[in-house]
Amino acid sequence: MKTTHAFSKVPAVALRAGLVVLAALCVRDSGNVYGALVYEDTFSADPGALNGRTTASGFGNWTTTDGAFQVGSGQITIDSNTPLDYHAATFALPTLTVSDTLSLTITVRPSGPNFTGFGFTPGSNQYVINSGYGWVYFEGLGATSPNIQVFSGAGATGPIYSAALTNPALDFDASLPTTFQYTYSASAKTLSINATNGTKSSTLLNNADLSSIPLSGFSNFALQFQGQTLGTDPFPAYVDYVKVEVVPEPTTYVMLLCGLGAMTALRYRRR
Repeated sequence: MKTTHAFSKVPAVALRAGLVVLAALCVRDSGNVYGALVYEDTFSADPGALNGRTTASGFGNWTTTDGAFQVGSGQITIDSNTPLDYHAATFALPTLTVSDTLSLTITVRPSGPNFTGFGFTPGSNQYVINSGYGWVYFEGLGATSPNIQVFSGAGATGPIYSAALTNPALDFDASLPTTFQYTYSASAKTLSINATNGTKSSTLLNNADLSSIPLSGFSNFALQFQGQTLGTDPFPAYVDYVKVEVVPEPTTYVMLLCGLGAMTALRYRRR
């Protein structure tokens, strides 16, 4: 006696429509096509003060601690070290969830006796050296001992990475800009950083453990110039590229739905 399952009575049109919906959910929640929030800037347009500069949907505008940061000729530079030689600029990120990946690409050339720093802070207009998480400290051209350090938390103590630019693992030229590619996985709570300087590349961190850092620590991107040369200097400190991306990772229930959809399609094709 042949048994007729209720599933087999589903009209073909309805079944196809259901599969289309499942496919759309898979694409949407995978973050590959839908859901990623991106801010990218080459600073080649809209010259002037960095303060108030617009970013992208889901991100806040740039805010600065003073008027020193300027945009011009495709670069962020500073035009004053008076009365203070330290300056901060930040913008708010989309609120991270535990299933997100935060990616940062930034090209920077420090120049001066002190450092350029960048990373993330819980609040706006905060200095990474005081309040930063997963932040990079970079002394370059003009510094006594050019070096790169990475700190998991605020303050310049206990780096999780440290190397002089002359270290064979880096062998970086301080006169050239360096591009950092930074990936933080909120689900795994790990940080990876790669750096490229001219023809040289190096992995600074590979899935370093940041489990002690709360998600709120990644609320703002933060840039700090301290003791850096001005934009009018023959060898200015500058940033000429920033890209920040927040991408949702696939969730378990969506992957299950995709699997069920594939099984449904297979059964339908066999009938």
